Amino acid sequence: MMRIVLSSVLVLMCASFGSAQKLKKEDVVGFWKLKESGFYEGKKKEKKDFDNCLLMRNYTIREDGFAIYNRIEGSVGNCIPTEPSLSFWKIVDNRIQFYINKDTIIDEVEVTLNSDKTITFTSYIPQPIKDKDPNLEKMLNTIYYDVLEAY
Repeated sequence: MMRIVLSSVLVLMCASFGSAQKLKKEDVVGFWKLKESGFYEGKKKEKKDFDNCLLMRNYTIREDGFAIYNRIEGSVGNCIPTEPSLSFWKIVDNRIQFYINKDTIIDEVEVTLNSDKTITFTSYIPQPIKDKDPNLEKMLNTIYYDVLEAY
């Protein structure tokens, strides 16, 4: 009986390792437009209200290792593009690191490949940040997400 239980556990462990997402360069290279954005309040997803102007934000992730982030501010009828942010990018496990030199990571996100051909960038916080101000601590540890669609 114990042998059957252990065999079952081993099969389940191998299946879960086999189904883990393996992020590849070809999964993320392209032009990605913001579809949805928000944050998690506990386990609950809180979607931000965006108008069409803010939904013009986009990423260009190039095969040559460069990434461009275009941030658009304002509201409908008054869209204001900001200076594009140019960086390098690389895949580390299931994350993308956006960096400007080997010692300066400007953003790091966990990437989820969704069944509807979108990708989700989620804040990567390897260790919870501690602060004596509970409000600041909560803000610094908030997990944000962006759902991006290929354009």
